[in-house]
Amino acid sequence: MAQSGAVTALSLGNFACHSSLFDLLFVSKLRYKLPSIFGKPKWISNITGTPSCVDDVTTAMIGPFPELNDFNAITAMVPLPVTLSGLPPDARYWSIQAFLKDGGEMVAGDQIVCDQEFELDADGRYTLTIGPEKPTTGSWINSGKATVAKMIVIRAFMVPGGKGWRAPVLSRNNSPVAMVETERVCGRVALWRAETSGPMQRLKKLISMNGLLLLAYPESTRVLLAGAFGATLIRKYLLRKTAKKLKGMLLGIRKLKANVDVSRPAARASLGGSAKHAYFTMIYDARENDVVIGGVHKYVIKGKEQFRYTSTTIYEFTSLPLAGYFDDTSLVGITKGKKGKDMFEVVLTTNPTYDKGLNEIDVSKQPVGVAVVRLVYPEEDSTLDDCKPTLKVVERKNKRD
Repeated sequence: MAQSGAVTALSLGNFACHSSLFDLLFVSKLRYKLPSIFGKPKWISNITGTPSCVDDVTTAMIGPFPELNDFNAITAMVPLPVTLSGLPPDARYWSIQAFLKDGGEMVAGDQIVCDQEFELDADGRYTLTIGPEKPTTGSWINSGKATVAKMIVIRAFMVPGGKGWRAPVLSRNNSPVAMVETERVCGRVALWRAETSGPMQRLKKLISMNGLLLLAYPESTRVLLAGAFGATLIRKYLLRKTAKKLKGMLLGIRKLKANVDVSRPAARASLGGSAKHAYFTMIYDARENDVVIGGVHKYVIKGKEQFRYTSTTIYEFTSLPLAGYFDDTSLVGITKGKKGKDMFEVVLTTNPTYDKGLNEIDVSKQPVGVAVVRLVYPEEDSTLDDCKPTLKVVERKNKRD
């Protein structure tokens, strides 16, 4: 019994050291209450596929659907009310969103302020209050009955490579909260300037913890190995749980048919002039043949663009993105369509040709998965109908032997 308890404890300990999910969701609240013991609160990044990303479990659990060009700063379990202030990042789109605990009837749309909705002062700075009372100046997210923000997420799209932006100053009761990280360097290379939590840092934690235990208790090698194996099982369980939940939502509730259905974003009461994302979601199956996603690259009516940004990203059912994706700056082979539309096609294949004239994404690691086409700032609700993507199956000419 004692050995079984030791294995369980070591499994959870290894998982906690390996996964920033534990730090983000469980330790964060204690950081605000007891910073001298648990350390100062911090902003972290949930971007996959970079040397300094948070582990895949964290990304999958807190998603959904992070984009490879979606630079997020996240802090969790923040006591309310709070005020965030700072300079807008150099990006084509950015926003601050609060995920509230016990927020009553509030919906996600009420908990986000996007770049064009911010009130900037004379120095070009923004101020955002998250609390039950509307401030006299600046922007506001009504926290309703919530006393804690489960997460505060700052999102920026299309940040110029190497350009930096400072995380906002977070204040409670007019006193700044000391955060671990204050400066972020965005772009496709470096995401961290202060504390890092990449794979090497997590590996060092695991080696340090288990190495010390092995030195102190060399006779417990089997228990230590069992604990490491247990942590692996916990990780796999959480990823499978996330995948099962997403499959159930897309295949069971929405009843999407692979290579056929495109789930249109829900209409909103007031879309015009609102800085919101629209996500077209579809299931693809490229096991036998290629799947081609058709979409609108640019849409202009009377000289006015009908959306600001579009991208196509492929995901596993854990909501983790595959390596390849396209945004409107990297798409090639654009063709002229009708009514002011420029069109594109993205080919999902398990056997890519690497033709530079094609927009190909290699889905050999995930031949059945989820495709998401984004539209940022759709001008009005009808834009979603006019720009709805298409799916078609084409015969794979260069099939593997």
